Amino acid sequence: MPRPPRLTYAHAVHHVTLRCNNREFLFSEPTFELFRNILQQARARFPILIYNYCLMTNHAHLFYEVGADDTLSKAMHWIAATFSRSFNRATGRVGHLWGGRFRSAIIEEDSYFLRCMAYVDLNPVRAGLVASPAEYRWCGHKALQTQDTRELDFHPLYLDLGPNAQARYDAYMDVLAQEAARPRHSLTRDYFIGTPEFVKRMLARFGLNEGRFIGRESLDDGVVCAGPRIGRIRRRDEA
Repeated sequence: MPRPPRLTYAHAVHHVTLRCNNREFLFSEPTFELFRNILQQARARFPILIYNYCLMTNHAHLFYEVGADDTLSKAMHWIAATFSRSFNRATGRVGHLWGGRFRSAIIEEDSYFLRCMAYVDLNPVRAGLVASPAEYRWCGHKALQTQDTRELDFHPLYLDLGPNAQARYDAYMDVLAQEAARPRHSLTRDYFIGTPEFVKRMLARFGLNEGRFIGRESLDDGVVCAGPRIGRIRRRDEA
């Protein structure tokens, strides 16, 4: 089966996942800190704006905007390779760390940006690790709460939620509660998420046709996703 296409363009907003080889639970607190440091190095090295992230014990979620057509692949190759070398050196491990290529989806900002931020934050909650994202150290939620620009960038859609940091955070918590109440949907196999019009434009932009290989699925509130039709039934742990 051919590799899935790498779909991106300048200023696209992506949800990206990296998963450990064989779904092994390899990460612990020291390596979480290592990944977070490398992520900040990438933020300084590449034209990316990091809006949220979450590090789990066998995978990582990143939510960011790319500055150029080639930024996604360059940044992710550097992050994955740099972390893998540092991780293996620190732990004495040998061999492949990552289970294949990273997966990425383009997010329509107007319809799904804040929901995608919440999706990332909810990963440790849905995994049963914590009762709320504020209790989890290895995600961007604390930086959202304090509006810490040393760790995250802040999109105009987030800044428009209120006149100050507390008002924005309170409004975002309403978004997060609404997302938590929705049926769980994994973004890991999607190519595009947004309104039907957005998905139609993206399919046309990249020369993809719905049919045997590309399918569309309705979420709610007028949002749909499109991605590979084969293997659309996902494992419950593929979050």
